[in-house]
Amino acid sequence: MASPTIRSSLAVILWICTFIVLITLVCINLNAVVKGGSLPENVINNGFLSLLEQSKTPASVSAAKNKVNGATTRLNGDRNNLKQQIESEIETLTIKKDQLDTELRIGEMEEKIRSMNEKFQQWESEGKFNNLLETDLDSEAKPTNENNDSNELTGMNILLLYADDWTHHTLSSYHKTKPLNTILKTPVLDALAADGISFTHNCVTTSVCWISRATLYTGQYMSRHGTTKPCCWSGLPKTKGMMDTVPDNWKELSMYEILKENGYHVGHAGKWGIHLPWEKNIDFNVEDDGWHYRKIGKKVWHITEKNEADALRFLVTRPKDKPFFLNVAFFATHAKDSDIRQYMPQETSMDLYKDDTIPIPPTGTQEAWEKMPPFFDDRNEGRTRWKARFANYTLHQTMMKNYYRMVTEVDTACGVILEELRRQDALNNTMIIFTTDNGNFHSEHGLADKWYPHQESIRVPLIIHDPRMADIHRIDHFQCSINPLTVSLLFAPDVPASEALDYKYMYWPDFKYEQLFDLQNDPGELDDIRMSKDPKHMEKLMEMKQRFQQLKQLVKSDDIVTL
Repeated sequence: MASPTIRSSLAVILWICTFIVLITLVCINLNAVVKGGSLPENVINNGFLSLLEQSKTPASVSAAKNKVNGATTRLNGDRNNLKQQIESEIETLTIKKDQLDTELRIGEMEEKIRSMNEKFQQWESEGKFNNLLETDLDSEAKPTNENNDSNELTGMNILLLYADDWTHHTLSSYHKTKPLNTILKTPVLDALAADGISFTHNCVTTSVCWISRATLYTGQYMSRHGTTKPCCWSGLPKTKGMMDTVPDNWKELSMYEILKENGYHVGHAGKWGIHLPWEKNIDFNVEDDGWHYRKIGKKVWHITEKNEADALRFLVTRPKDKPFFLNVAFFATHAKDSDIRQYMPQETSMDLYKDDTIPIPPTGTQEAWEKMPPFFDDRNEGRTRWKARFANYTLHQTMMKNYYRMVTEVDTACGVILEELRRQDALNNTMIIFTTDNGNFHSEHGLADKWYPHQESIRVPLIIHDPRMADIHRIDHFQCSINPLTVSLLFAPDVPASEALDYKYMYWPDFKYEQLFDLQNDPGELDDIRMSKDPKHMEKLMEMKQRFQQLKQLVKSDDIVTL
């Protein structure tokens, strides 16, 4: 029998051997895991991994899966956050690049405008401001154009500069003779008026964007062209897509069509103001409407800047062997109605007028509002927009300064366009017209915007410069509607004018309500003399009511209308 010492030694040796076997199995399994290889079947079944497999429980497996899923979720979240951060950085860098591109172009434009302003100041100091558009410019200021074919043209070029929402005194040249204020700056249009003809009492017949534009395009009153909604030309049903055929009254009456048929290269840049869902027979058509700032491609544009660029593109690319017609239909100074800021000028204009005080109109008072007809209440749209723009002094100053800035921007754009014509040596064969679709209330009568038949709403600028015209620079007679303008485009230089009006009759058909104003003694249209017992006023009321009915019938007929 072995001694206790021997037995103890054997036990130790057996324990050591068992330990060595276990260590060997662990090393074999770990080596297989590290190398990603497969273990022999007998090892899997009999080795240490078998022991591990047997130790697994559903709870431990679920906990492990939860840990893995949690780690995966956190990893994906971190990856998404990192992706968003990278995309945000890329977008920020792109915006900065676009801003730099814009600033570079603005810098170039500012330099060009600065050069033009210096030239204007030089001409003014030399007494040449009134001859800005004449053909006898000095040889230094007048460039040569080797490709000029104007002498061979069969017709006069026509440039229409068509602004939006300018009342008659939205021109600094108006204030030189009627000094409501002397703050507004429109030097280019002032020069155009000084060298052309300015109609100081030009009026639209219906102070609504799309109606005035339909009247311009066709030479017809609303009662004839029937365009009472912006969606629907001539009262046609609203369409989802393009129409297969062109409406007859567009083909027969549109000045675009008529000029195109008579050999003109025809273009439109800017606001149409009406949905015209058919292919228009014109050579250049770029429509922009309803915005002040927009990113197009990689550039952030202001709409006036875009209108100007499109006009230049038309003039540079036009064929030189045929006359052109171009309507530069500026969207400015129309407000962006959905934006609380309403008027958003270019950043480079923000120093303009900042130290000026814009006068409140004499009729921009609560008393004037209370003199409006009884159906004008706080639900009236003109009153609603007054609250958004002119309800207090500070708001009025902010809105009018931005409005004036946009006015001056349009004036500058007109100067750049005229400079391009001068560069092409085409001014001596181009009739230039500036006007607008309707006027605008700037708090007069407690209102904002247009629509109503008061002077601020219907009376608009009209300047015509035609090299063939006699030396007449101002017509202070009443010029009714844009219809004669359409006629002048087609048959210039004959522009008819009627005698000035001393009285003004208004009729509100929805309420069967009429008013009469003595414009000579009451130019602000505050005191309605319809109920006056003065025999002269009573006689004038009956006379104008009869004339009103006659005109209503005449404009629907084919007879010649005389006012």
